[in-house]
Amino acid sequence: MSVLFLTKDLMFSSRVEGVAQSLGIGLSIVSDADQLLADASSNQVALVLLDLTMPGSDPEQTVARLRQLDCPPGAVVAFGPHVHEDTLAAAEDAGCDEVLTRGAFNSQMSVILAKYTGNENAG
Repeated sequence: MSVLFLTKDLMFSSRVEGVAQSLGIGLSIVSDADQLLADASSNQVALVLLDLTMPGSDPEQTVARLRQLDCPPGAVVAFGPHVHEDTLAAAEDAGCDEVLTRGAFNSQMSVILAKYTGNENAG
């Protein structure tokens, strides 16, 4: 099982990638929704991470399209700045399994990755 991460934030994605590697979790970073959907449709995906700061981010459409795949991802977790209340609310309304502020995601990253991938090495 793997994790797909939709983001264009190279600095933050390298941090997430490092945490995933330390937990033995495979993580692929994609920079557009079409690539995310293509990768999710051709791989068994435990978790999709959505960075809500993506330009043109449309969590409603992205989550709906993910859920329609023949083998949808196990979970979708979205995060964004705490000041973007409307965007966070839109992600909740779209049906994400969890929606967090970026700070909350950052502080709980290893627990979230472990929770949705079944990895028990997080602490």
